[in-house]
Amino acid sequence: NRLLDKVHHQININQNTEQPMIRRFPDRNRVLSVITRVAAILLLPVLSLLIYEISSDQVQYGENVNDIEVEAPAGFRMNIELGDGTQVWIHHGSKLRYPYRFAGKSRKVFLTGEAYFKVAHNNKVPFIVETNNLEVKATGTTFNVSAYPGEDIVETTLVEGSVILFDKTRNQEIKALSPSECLKFNSEKNKYTLESGDIIEKYIA
Repeated sequence: NRLLDKVHHQININQNTEQPMIRRFPDRNRVLSVITRVAAILLLPVLSLLIYEISSDQVQYGENVNDIEVEAPAGFRMNIELGDGTQVWIHHGSKLRYPYRFAGKSRKVFLTGEAYFKVAHNNKVPFIVETNNLEVKATGTTFNVSAYPGEDIVETTLVEGSVILFDKTRNQEIKALSPSECLKFNSEKNKYTLESGDIIEKYIA
């Protein structure tokens, strides 16, 4: 009780000494009050503008990351796994563009250069490798595609499963491949050659 009385006594002393100081600066408190109110009023539109800008940036950023592009540097091969579980080995100097998440009736990627695909099986949603002149369509298979820029010939080598090749320019099917077949399509001449037999090591190595 004695200690509590001392605490109360000290509080009373402090309050009594602070009161005159408060009364000395009424104008200052009034100015601070006005400034606080003005700042609060101005803060609302500033916050609204800031939230709008942040939201716009997030929407724009979200749109930009729908497609991801990776490039294997010179002298190196890159192995990546796509959202559906498909494994891709990208040859050096080659680029692969693919969506962050596959949606819709197909799983489509765009290849510049050469890559080896081990596609996750899905009969209902075909996997499509698109190049400048050719599309390679598969549901679940292992194959290699070579489509370097500046070259008219696109090569597709099938290791296992099945793929169907389409000519994008003429919108027509070229051929369905069987395992251990390599198709070389010349987009300029609209002709292809087919090689089969013991060719896997030659084109996949």
